[in-house]
Amino acid sequence: MHDGTFLGLPGVHRAEVVGIGPDGRTQVRVAALGEGLHWALSLVPVPAAALGRVAAVTMMDDQPLILGLVQPLRAEVEADGEKLVIEAGREMVLRCGKASITMTADGRVTIRGTQVLSRSEGPNRVQGASVQLN
Repeated sequence: MHDGTFLGLPGVHRAEVVGIGPDGRTQVRVAALGEGLHWALSLVPVPAAALGRVAAVTMMDDQPLILGLVQPLRAEVEADGEKLVIEAGREMVLRCGKASITMTADGRVTIRGTQVLSRSEGPNRVQGASVQLN
């Protein structure tokens, strides 16, 4: 086993996720172990979307063990085929040209645009503690 330091942790190595096998094991390239590819065990789920991502690994019985995936700086989207979840800690803005939807952690939602249209085949309700028009 090669001693290494990644993220300031002795014995932890930087690895690149390069493949997912049919059995769910992850194939990684660990520079500290040379040029070859290695099949790794993992403590965390490694989805196919993780290909190309950086992982923190340590060695267990001469086999890489993935401790976690280094989180990207940009937001990630989770989808399970039936539901799409996008989360932000403080504020989220969806913007296209002059139109935007802003949501904040305190529960505020602001919809802006040069024109805003609301259509419904059923009841179209506006509810609130008070409703102000114009």
